[in-house]
Amino acid sequence: MLNNEGGLVGRKSPPYNIMNYMRYRICLKMWFILGAICLMSCSGGNDSLADTNIEKEDGQKTVIIEPISGFVAKETNRANELLLEWKNPSNIAIVEILYSLKGKEELSEAINVRVYGERNSSYTLKLVEYGIYQVSAVAIDNYGKRSEKVTILATPAKEDTIDPDIIVENKLPIADPFVLYYEGKYYAYGTRVNGFEVYISEDLKQWKRNDIKALSPENSWGTRWYWAPEVYYVKSKNLFYMFYSVDEHICVATSTSPEGPFVQREKKPIVADEKGIDTSFFIDDDGTPYLYYVRFIGGNVIWVAEMNDDLTSIKKETLTKCISATEPWEKKQGTIAEGPSLLKKGDTYYLIYSANHYESKDYAVGYATASSPKGPWTKYSGNPILRRDKEAAKSVGLVGTGHGAPFVCADGSYKYIFHAHASETSVGPRTSYISNFNISDKGVISITGETIEPVRIK
Repeated sequence: MLNNEGGLVGRKSPPYNIMNYMRYRICLKMWFILGAICLMSCSGGNDSLADTNIEKEDGQKTVIIEPISGFVAKETNRANELLLEWKNPSNIAIVEILYSLKGKEELSEAINVRVYGERNSSYTLKLVEYGIYQVSAVAIDNYGKRSEKVTILATPAKEDTIDPDIIVENKLPIADPFVLYYEGKYYAYGTRVNGFEVYISEDLKQWKRNDIKALSPENSWGTRWYWAPEVYYVKSKNLFYMFYSVDEHICVATSTSPEGPFVQREKKPIVADEKGIDTSFFIDDDGTPYLYYVRFIGGNVIWVAEMNDDLTSIKKETLTKCISATEPWEKKQGTIAEGPSLLKKGDTYYLIYSANHYESKDYAVGYATASSPKGPWTKYSGNPILRRDKEAAKSVGLVGTGHGAPFVCADGSYKYIFHAHASETSVGPRTSYISNFNISDKGVISITGETIEPVRIK
């Protein structure tokens, strides 16, 4: 018979039941103590992790892991491009890259770079525009834990650069070329790198690059787009003058040597308030100096102005329009007349120029004549005199021929240096060639004869 508590009425419980019950109670206490210890241990662990938490703006906390180190950003040889390099901490899966123009952090962009256990990583960041950039990196592990942000400032290159030691097929590697003959040597200048190189020859066939640049950017106004240099010795000044374009403005620098270094004494454009390119200098028989150059007025148009005696400024009131692209051969790709050069023979002035877009295979050379250095100019009816279908170009398979200049040789004759495309399918890198330049008794210019293919020697 059972009582209300489930025990037997009138009988005692066996001793082994009491022992089991006591063991059960002891086990419960031990489990309780162990559980409390575990809870305290876990709580202590959370407290220690809390010391490595960072708080986001929304109040949430993210566990910090070790950040990346050695974070740097380098210019590449491409415009608006940065090469990022860093060292990874162990056990991370991703590095989050955030970047924005300085002062525009609200427009920040993010890129995730996978890290596959490597110690060193890199990433090439291609940017939309030039400027100072704020670049940050955050390391993230497989559990989503994040490191503190590492931030640097970096500025990419403004424009593509060319390794000066890379010379294509050893050709004369300049565009918009110009040659000066002085005291037994020929000096060639042209478009290729920031600033201007000078190549020197005694026979027009083999050319050696001078060890230093004729003009370095630190000696000039502007920082990019160094185009079309021309160098003249002015006896009355006992100086060499380099007229050139930089950042689509016209400038002039001087030197006591055709090798340079040329220095722009006053770092400002010849015409400060207007863009212009492709300068060419001419002193008439009466000593009046003129500067021909291209203005961007209804396309590329050639103008002329008298220069002041300092040869570093023009008389704006004398600006006169010379040549614009009006003929079909001049307008196949763009409305462009550029690259002027001025010669005088007898009482006739010859303005040699290039037309069409330089990227066109039909870039070509023509000329016009006048009885005054200011015109009015009459274009030669047989233009163009140099193009891919003309003798000087066709005989050596050249396309995109143009923007050259006539120059006086050692024997007093003239030749013409010009550039051409790299091939039928590629515009660049452009290289230069030399042909005979003649003015007949009837006043007709021709560019003919065996074309010299200059080579660069080391």
